[in-house]
Amino acid sequence: LEPRISLSYQLTNNASIKAGYARTSQYIHLLSNTVNVTPLDVWTPSGPFIKPQLSDQYAVGYFKNFKNRTYSLEVEAYYKTVDNRIDYIDGSDLIGQNTIETEILNGESRSYGLEILFRKAVGDFTGWIAYTASKAEQRTLGGNAGGPGINNGNWYNASNDRTHDISLIGSYQLTQKWSFGAAFIYQTGRPVTFPNGQYEYEGLSIASYSERNADRLPSYHRFDISATYVPNKKPNNRWKGEWVFGIYNVYNRKNAASISFGQNKETGANEATRTAIFGIVPSVTYNFKF
Repeated sequence: LEPRISLSYQLTNNASIKAGYARTSQYIHLLSNTVNVTPLDVWTPSGPFIKPQLSDQYAVGYFKNFKNRTYSLEVEAYYKTVDNRIDYIDGSDLIGQNTIETEILNGESRSYGLEILFRKAVGDFTGWIAYTASKAEQRTLGGNAGGPGINNGNWYNASNDRTHDISLIGSYQLTQKWSFGAAFIYQTGRPVTFPNGQYEYEGLSIASYSERNADRLPSYHRFDISATYVPNKKPNNRWKGEWVFGIYNVYNRKNAASISFGQNKETGANEATRTAIFGIVPSVTYNFKF
C-alpha cells in the first residue's frame, strides 16, 4: 500500500498553505563508494536478502503571489524517513561482485530541510532565486550477525547530504529574436570518507580512515551564460527553430568529482589528487520543431 494525501487551504486570493504525506516504495538500489568515483554504478534489485526501500515523507508549505502575480514566494519544510536503506560494509568490493548481499547491510535514513523559492514570472526580465537548507543522515546497525555495523551504529552523513543548495537563474528578452540567460549554482560539497592516518605493517604503509562520510569535497559552484537567437519568429510558420550559444562554467571552476590519496613513489610523501571532470565548456545548439 502506498497511501498519499495532499491538502491545500486558500487564505486569500494570493496566498495559500498546503500539506502532504506520501508513502512510496523502491525495488532497485544504488550502491556508491564515496571515496572514489568510478564510471560504473552498482545497481541491485530487491530480493530474498534485500528488502524494498519504504519512504514516508511529510511536507508543509506556504505560497503567495505579489503585484498581480508578477512575483511569487514559496516556502516548504519537509521530513522524510526511509526504511531498508542499504550501504556497503567497510572494506567491501562492489565491482564485479556476484553476491552483493554479502557486501552490504540494511539500515535506515532520515532527511529534513527548508526550501525557499522566489520567482519573477512576468516581464522582459524573469528568473528565480532558490535556496535549500537540508540534512540527510543514515544509520546502519550490525544486523542479525552482530558487529558494530557502520560508524558503530551511529548516525552519519548520507552520500546525498547537501547542507546548502543555492540557484540564481535569470533570463532577459532583449528583442523578439534575441534573449539572454544566466545561472549560478552553489552546493555544499558531498560527504566522503578520507584517511586520517597511516601505520606500518610488515613493511607496508596502510591507511586508516575516519568515520563514514565525516569529510566533504570542496563546495561545488559554477556560472553559466547563454544567448538564444530565433531567426524567424512567425507564429504561423510550421518549422520553428532557434540557435543557442552557451558557455558552461564561465570561470573554469575545477569542481572536484573525487579526491584520491597515495604516496609519491620518489619521495614517499603523502599526496592528495583532485579529479575534476568538466571545466569551461562552450556550446552551440540548434533546436527545431515542426
